[in-house]
Amino acid sequence: FLPQLLSLCTPHSHRAAFRPAPSSSSAPPKPSRGSARRRRRQPWTLLRRSSRRTAATGAASWASSSPPPAAAPSTSPASISTPSAPTTLSTASPPARSLTLQRPPGGTLTTGGTRSWPEGSGSPPKKVAPDIGPEPPAEENSSRARKHSDSFEVAVNIQGASYVLKDLNLANTSPQHAKEMDLLSLGLPRLNAELSDDDLRETAYEVLLASLFVSGKLYFAEEKREKKPKFLKGLRSKTEGSNSAPQMENYYTHHLDLIRVQMEISESMDTLAKRALRRIGSKMVQGQLDVPCISLQLLSSVGKFDFPTERLRVQWQRRQANVLEELLLFSASRECSMSETLRIVLSKLKNTEDWVVSVPDGRIEVLTIIERYNTRLSAAPKKFGLKGETYHWTQSYHFNSRLYEKLLSSVFDMLEDGQLVEEADEILETMKLTWPILGITQKLHDALYAWALFQKFAQTGEILLLKQTDLQIQKLKLHNNVREAELYIDSFVCSVEGFGSNGTLNLVDSALLKINMWCHRQLKNYHLYFSQANCSIFESMLNLVLLTAANLTDDDEEAMLIGTSLGSTPESTLIHILVVRSIQAAYKNALISADGQSKAEFKHPLILLASELKLLVEKECSAFSPVLHKYYPEAGRVALTVFHLLYGQQLELFLEGSDHSESLKEILGASNSFELCIAQKLYSMYGEAAGSSLSNFLKPYMIDRFSSPIILQWLHAQHENVLEWTKRTIEIEDWEPLSVHRKLATSMVEVFRIVEETIDQFFNSSLPLDIVHLRSLLIGITSSLQVYLLHMENQQVSRATLLPVAPVLTRYAESVNPFAKRKLIEPAVREEKVANKLNNLTVPKLCVKLNTLQYIRDQLDTIEEGIKQSWVDVQSAVGLLDYLSCMTSEGATSKSSPSDESIDELFTIFDDVRRTAVNITDTILNFIGTRAVFWDMRDLLLFSLYRTSVESARMEIFIPTIEQAVNPNLGYLDMFSQ
Repeated sequence: FLPQLLSLCTPHSHRAAFRPAPSSSSAPPKPSRGSARRRRRQPWTLLRRSSRRTAATGAASWASSSPPPAAAPSTSPASISTPSAPTTLSTASPPARSLTLQRPPGGTLTTGGTRSWPEGSGSPPKKVAPDIGPEPPAEENSSRARKHSDSFEVAVNIQGASYVLKDLNLANTSPQHAKEMDLLSLGLPRLNAELSDDDLRETAYEVLLASLFVSGKLYFAEEKREKKPKFLKGLRSKTEGSNSAPQMENYYTHHLDLIRVQMEISESMDTLAKRALRRIGSKMVQGQLDVPCISLQLLSSVGKFDFPTERLRVQWQRRQANVLEELLLFSASRECSMSETLRIVLSKLKNTEDWVVSVPDGRIEVLTIIERYNTRLSAAPKKFGLKGETYHWTQSYHFNSRLYEKLLSSVFDMLEDGQLVEEADEILETMKLTWPILGITQKLHDALYAWALFQKFAQTGEILLLKQTDLQIQKLKLHNNVREAELYIDSFVCSVEGFGSNGTLNLVDSALLKINMWCHRQLKNYHLYFSQANCSIFESMLNLVLLTAANLTDDDEEAMLIGTSLGSTPESTLIHILVVRSIQAAYKNALISADGQSKAEFKHPLILLASELKLLVEKECSAFSPVLHKYYPEAGRVALTVFHLLYGQQLELFLEGSDHSESLKEILGASNSFELCIAQKLYSMYGEAAGSSLSNFLKPYMIDRFSSPIILQWLHAQHENVLEWTKRTIEIEDWEPLSVHRKLATSMVEVFRIVEETIDQFFNSSLPLDIVHLRSLLIGITSSLQVYLLHMENQQVSRATLLPVAPVLTRYAESVNPFAKRKLIEPAVREEKVANKLNNLTVPKLCVKLNTLQYIRDQLDTIEEGIKQSWVDVQSAVGLLDYLSCMTSEGATSKSSPSDESIDELFTIFDDVRRTAVNITDTILNFIGTRAVFWDMRDLLLFSLYRTSVESARMEIFIPTIEQAVNPNLGYLDMFSQ
């Protein structure tokens, strides 16, 4: 054939100028009958990819050929705008989708875009542009910030956290961006020809059409009208009109129309392909059909004027040539002696200008050469002896698999992301007609469909797709193929890279591995990707990982912070690894976050880290542990142990430092609170059953060794402050009522306010407390109140100073000696200091003191009850810490009991305060009566005694006078004092 080929390749001296066909607009695609929403919105979703293809291919196709500039006046790369339709249309659903309507060369309204080619125009960027924002501020040169940063850099490199650095590049990436970067491919051999995704999609649709024609499921409308003229319609019987052929035609026609719309194929190209492939059955080689036969049938049946525009013809012809080049030149065996001849023929076919102007015989001869070459390849012996096996099943498996993936994509609703069309089952049934052409078996179909479902899930996050993927993989696991079928599947070689090794697998195993790798990567950082809201996706993905995890191991298992126990099942080992890796990743994020917040909030990073970890512990126990517990009962214990261990390593680094910061008390309190949270979660999950191999990794922080002297020092300082404040406030007290309703001293209210604040700070410090600390607290409270009461007692005047001197004439005898000389009675003069005291000890002020003393006794009862209640909580926390300490020992353990020393005996120290208050109350009450009679009523009472007669000096006469003098002062006493 070489001399004939050389003569055909000689270009004509004169090329006839061709006239591009006028642009004609085709009708919108027929809407699907099974979905109302598709009928409403379908006309605006036509051929987005087709316009991308035409926009980017026009310039490249004309650049490869060399026609005169005047020979192609209508082939400008710019799309022809539609005058009758608006330029832009914004649809309401789905969100953020704006369609720019343009008229492509085919005349159908399409959306604007660009087509991605392997060469020429280049593929679009696949990485997101970096965020534009202010640069981070420079670090302060203060010693405090430098100390925090150095400490946390050490923490990142401690055992167990170093793994996070190499596998957590996604830690600073949003989950959605991470999912886009994680989209994997099957690892099929790459295509050598210039075939874009749009080319594969259109070729896949042509294969589907050919399979329908060959199987007799589809008839072209024009052919049927030739067989059934109109004048014979009346002669057809009712039986002929109700046969099964029209029903079958309508059934497949409906689903084919839906597939066409889903694959974004224009009606004009659909009609062109149907017309060209209607007699494809006659081109079958030895009763078998392959993709090269379909392309040759299309090239031989489609003419230049069948296309609306020249650009559409050029790109269509180039696609067919590239398909033949991929299947016959690159994928075929190079031992064939016609390979060089085929290369020349294909270059002739790619030269679209020479192809158009060449004579018909020349085109036929070129196609004949290609057909004979394909026939020679198809005659090669079959490798596996499968029924219907063709040469291209094995040699072109990478191309056929990509075509079948494009066909499977038609089951996804193009208007609703993440949703399957209602006719998905019928579409899949129609796809089976392509199996003899593409070499697809049931097992390959299940694997590719599972892969398509999973890829769509990775893009949309729709849980229904994930569950469908799970079902498909379960079906895949049930296949038990014969040896020949297994060998055939093994010939579908894919390159894989996972779990630290590179190699090859068959297509089925590659799909399972890639699904497992993607899910595994998400689950190894499930705290970043999942939450309580999408916990169902977490559980479904975990099921999928366990289903596809056969014979897969983690190369970093030995480097884990906590290893698995001996005798663990593969399922429990896998979940153990996922839990440990995810906790390490979450800890790394919390470490970075705490370090950043500490510089803004001026708090030590350890305090913020403890708060962050407590939130992670709550999330772990509420969202993830219940799911993981179903497959691995020790999952919760593993997670809590890793949290405890990682923070303990960081705390140990801080405590081992030579100098402790001024916030040591807050750091120890936050650490103790975090450890109590861990202990409480462990006890709630596993109760008294503390024995476990993981208990060896639980090392208590022993915070009481550092906090006990700090607490005593703080209590001593607080006691001095309270005592100083008590002395200051009692010295300036004027004993005026606090208010009309509370007739007590202001100073006592302030003293108790300070005492209560001290008590609150004592119990809210989150530090481990013991009986020594409680005794010190009670002693400080008692000391302050005793000082206050002593000051009140010192303000009192002796009752004897108010009693008058006995008169000279009296029946009272001082001595029994009647002959003794009587002494001269001299009136006693009171000291000035005592007189000043008496002036301040008015009855209203004494009543305020009585109210204050009663207030002290009542408040002591309230404080005692509150401290006892708080101490119960302290004992509960001590029991949790004892429970955590005992977990390292074998066997069950119980919470520790309170101290042997009775708490009630400690509070007897308050009884001294109560007795002192009662004694002072009695003293003031006696003083009030004496003062009222012998001081306030001295003129009225004493000077009227012994006047006139004895009867006029009776006490009954003075009682109304005494009541009149005392009753007005009773209003200063509160009801409980009265």
